Amino acid sequence: MAWAAVLAASVAGASPDRVPSGPALLPAALRLSHALPDGAAVPVLADATPIGGFVQVAPVTGSMPTRRTELRMAHDGKFLYVKVHAFDPEPSAIVAQQMRRDVEDMLTEDQVTLVFDPDGEGRNGYLFAVNANGAQFDALVFDGGQMRYDWDALWRSEAHIGADGWHAEIMIPLSVFGRRGPVDTQTLRTWRFNAERWMPRGSERSRLAGIQPDKQVYSLGDALPLPAITSDQEDWGLRLKPSLRVTRESSAATGTGRARQRLEPGLEVFHESTSGLRTTAALNIDFGEAEADERAVNLTRFELLRPEKREFFLRDAGRFTFGGLVESAVIPYYSRRIGLDETGRARSLDAGLKFSGQWSGFDFGLFGARVAGGPTEPGEPDQPAADVAVLRVARALGERSRIGWMATRGNPEGAAGSALWGMDYQYRNTDWALSGGQGGKTLETHAWVQQSTNAGLGNGQAWGGSVMFPNVGLTGSADWQHVDASFKPALGYLAEAGVTRGQGQIGWWHRTAEGGSIIPEVDWNYRRKLDGTEKSWLLNPEIGWTSAAGDTVMAEVFFEGDRVASAYSPVPGVTIQPGSYGWHYLFGYLETAPSRPVSAVAELRSGGYYDGHRNDQTVHLAWKPSPRWGWRVGVARNAISLPTGSFTVRTASLRLDHTPHTRLAQSLLVQWDNVSSQLGVSARLRWWWAPEREVIFSLDRLGYTGGQRELLPNQTRAMLKLVWNFER
Repeated sequence: MAWAAVLAASVAGASPDRVPSGPALLPAALRLSHALPDGAAVPVLADATPIGGFVQVAPVTGSMPTRRTELRMAHDGKFLYVKVHAFDPEPSAIVAQQMRRDVEDMLTEDQVTLVFDPDGEGRNGYLFAVNANGAQFDALVFDGGQMRYDWDALWRSEAHIGADGWHAEIMIPLSVFGRRGPVDTQTLRTWRFNAERWMPRGSERSRLAGIQPDKQVYSLGDALPLPAITSDQEDWGLRLKPSLRVTRESSAATGTGRARQRLEPGLEVFHESTSGLRTTAALNIDFGEAEADERAVNLTRFELLRPEKREFFLRDAGRFTFGGLVESAVIPYYSRRIGLDETGRARSLDAGLKFSGQWSGFDFGLFGARVAGGPTEPGEPDQPAADVAVLRVARALGERSRIGWMATRGNPEGAAGSALWGMDYQYRNTDWALSGGQGGKTLETHAWVQQSTNAGLGNGQAWGGSVMFPNVGLTGSADWQHVDASFKPALGYLAEAGVTRGQGQIGWWHRTAEGGSIIPEVDWNYRRKLDGTEKSWLLNPEIGWTSAAGDTVMAEVFFEGDRVASAYSPVPGVTIQPGSYGWHYLFGYLETAPSRPVSAVAELRSGGYYDGHRNDQTVHLAWKPSPRWGWRVGVARNAISLPTGSFTVRTASLRLDHTPHTRLAQSLLVQWDNVSSQLGVSARLRWWWAPEREVIFSLDRLGYTGGQRELLPNQTRAMLKLVWNFER
């Protein structure tokens, strides 16, 4: 692709704590075109002084990197341009296996990561990573140092390996960061910025700031100040994303007994105001292109918590987090409640509207939607349409504290009379010091309270808190929760009501001279029903070793106890009777570094299970014969034997990825388990055939094996979607 001459900012000196100067605005004569042709070379910025000063994080903290890294940045009022030169005297040894977007394994290859905090408050930010193939990875950063990997932005990258290392060119629309127009220089906001390079060969990590090995590049409190980059006021800050989709569903998939074909338009509208307000509107949006959930057999009494994969709900998702409750047993807003049933079957969004940004020192997010009604199971009445809304407001109290408030209204099942409100507090310090000790430690705490109202159930309350100390040396965390029996977050996730629970771990993190980690640790878990009928506990000593390259070995011993009030069946034909139980078992874990062409993950469990035995074996193998092709195969076996019966759960999966280039991705996923006897096939294709146009195809087929094959019909759903992006 062709970029006109770019004026880059310079950073003098090599000290890791220096402040880089901001990228300069391009003169009007050098303003860049929005539509860039492919295949043209990027001009060499011979006159630009690069951003240097990278320092080793590992294996030798504080040392100079063995290979130099240079960045150059510039913008034209609409886009931010970053040029990366990753020097390497052995280009043939550079690890670059991935071309597919948002594959976490890419982060274990040769790559450079950039982190921006446009608010400059160390709370919310954006992460962009690119490898030597130009493959992209992006994420939201929230709560100062947490990430949502499943967020996506529209940005462009190209990369190639040369004689002196590898080079990458990145082009990010400034609208991604919020469209803030020019203001008086005395009140210009300061951004925060950090960058990191990972080199698998030698297991070397270097970074601009926050070089302690127990910190991450996305710890925003450790990032460097950067003069704000402001966008032009000449445009409207508007992006339109119209789409046209064709869907076909078999009679079994519709739940009505009749097949259905539809041709439907859709529209998403994005607006960025110069004040930082973001508006997202959606009309008639279908989520058929979202990746299928990985098959898992639930052997517990509680609903599985699954990640959100739908793009509309992931935008600005960090604005809606609450109390540090990301993967928790109680979450006030769990977006999968909206438009998805427990099996993952999607319903379209008739309309949705979202506002987010900052106003008078407050972070806020406001979301409202109408979810289309639709059929449930054959013979049952249709589920009614539902109106739902979520409001999240937070305000910083100094540099390290924040207080927030959240409210939800509506029930995705269409029932009336459901609402929730909650308050939370966060303290995060990345330069905390133990009494008489050295600073630079991270300490993060949360406290929260929620109250729900539901028709027929009344009011209920939940409260809790957490503390995290993720540092080299003494390391650990703990959290606790109290949930009333009548508490129910209609738009959230709740494992169970009427319970108090706590969990945590404490250990010692030892860093080896080679940059690896050895962590002996003790985990604990406690749960008690408020009426005293049930109680469970867990104590788990373990020791883990991780090499600098990412190989991991872990050995654990579990001691568990459970008092069960009523019988339940984890699998067909096996029943756990009421009573008190105690047991123990061994667990082993092995993982090889995913940066290798062939990698593996294996788990082994053997020992007691209530008043019987349980033996588990899980193996996942991945093979990358080339950057364009990838295979993954996984098998798992859970053999449960109790006095009431025995059962063996088996699951298997096969995934094939084909990525001819970074703008075309195809995948095929086949999954099966012997509990549901379901054989699922999911195919996806996404092709950015022009910078502002894409084609999406999805095919999902659910069949049955064994005796179920003759009784239940196959379900098939296919979708072809054309998408356009227009900016003004």
